[in-house]
Amino acid sequence: MSIGMEWMLRMKKWKRMLGGVLAGMLLMAGAVHAEGDKITVIIEGREVDFGKSPVIEKGTALVPFRGLFESLGLEVKWIGETKTVIGKGNGVEIEFQIDRNTAVVNGEEIELAVATRLLDNSAYVPLRIVGEATGREVNWDQATRTITIGSAPVKASEVEALYRAYVNAGNAEDLEAYLALFHPESPLLENGLLEDEARRVYEQYDVVTEIERFEVVETGESEAVLHAVVTNVNTNDRFFLSNRTEYLLILQKDEGGEWKIYNLETIGIEYLVPEEKLTADADIDAELEKALKDVIVAHVEASEKEDLQAVMATVDPSSPGYTQTKENVSLNFLLFDLDYELELVNVIEATDTIAYVYSVMLTKKVKGTDIPDTRTRQVDLLKKQEDGSWKIYMTYLMGVEFLK
Repeated sequence: MSIGMEWMLRMKKWKRMLGGVLAGMLLMAGAVHAEGDKITVIIEGREVDFGKSPVIEKGTALVPFRGLFESLGLEVKWIGETKTVIGKGNGVEIEFQIDRNTAVVNGEEIELAVATRLLDNSAYVPLRIVGEATGREVNWDQATRTITIGSAPVKASEVEALYRAYVNAGNAEDLEAYLALFHPESPLLENGLLEDEARRVYEQYDVVTEIERFEVVETGESEAVLHAVVTNVNTNDRFFLSNRTEYLLILQKDEGGEWKIYNLETIGIEYLVPEEKLTADADIDAELEKALKDVIVAHVEASEKEDLQAVMATVDPSSPGYTQTKENVSLNFLLFDLDYELELVNVIEATDTIAYVYSVMLTKKVKGTDIPDTRTRQVDLLKKQEDGSWKIYMTYLMGVEFLK
């Protein structure tokens, strides 16, 4: 071999060695750069301190696995023999092996852009794939070098379980279980009205609720909205306004993170009581029947005279709608001059404490804002007062017919 050829081979060898050294220096510089520029990770609104800095490699954020898994609610497992890390919880199982460019998520193998690796004696895993495997949204802000991981999505099964527990508790007439499903700050619990009404229904009726339709309309971190259509039918011989009801159920999480019922908004009610049951003669004392009918007549006459005090004298002060009724009646007196005519008043049922009275009434405008004349069918629930008188506790609108 000539001296010139030997020199050229030596130069190529040194170039290869120098290239390897330079490449190693560049990789080291890249890692230092990534650690020098702080990367912030925020999970569910809180910054996570991993103890060691996250790094960016080939556009992939790598973070210490233990801090990430625990922040996402996953149980952590390390298998030293195979250098495998496992995170498990909330229906998710994800597995990484050091220096492998694949991960296993719920039994499915997924290719990684950057392999899991050991850095400073800690296993670093790709952050995005872990976040997204738990159903969360992962975002990167280049300007602030911040990675944000949102809240875990609400599983329909979680809120559905609460709703079915609500229906089942009602059907079982389990008052304690029923009330335990409501959020402590629910307006439905104010003044004990919900408990009183539930207790009354359980004592007097055997109501069976069946779900016709149910769906999760909206979910968030701490609030969810459910839409349901149900039938409520009484199975004993007491009179009850069996119905088909459509409503929205608003759920919120309590301090312990459990879903509870916060409010209920009725969209519509269709009563399933035949007309002949509303108009049938009741087997009650004639004097009691007259007293009950007189309450309805007095209420209508006071309304026609626009005597607010006399109107409210026929309404039970403990009624949950007492204040709203007073406001509505006052507004009607201000806007309209109406003529009322009772077509029918019939006592459906009466006990020692409550009674149901069915009435049909024509309402005609005399003057005021233009409104149509109507024929209204309604059932009033009356309660006996301490002084022995009867007053209207609740009114159920059975139907409205607009007259020409």
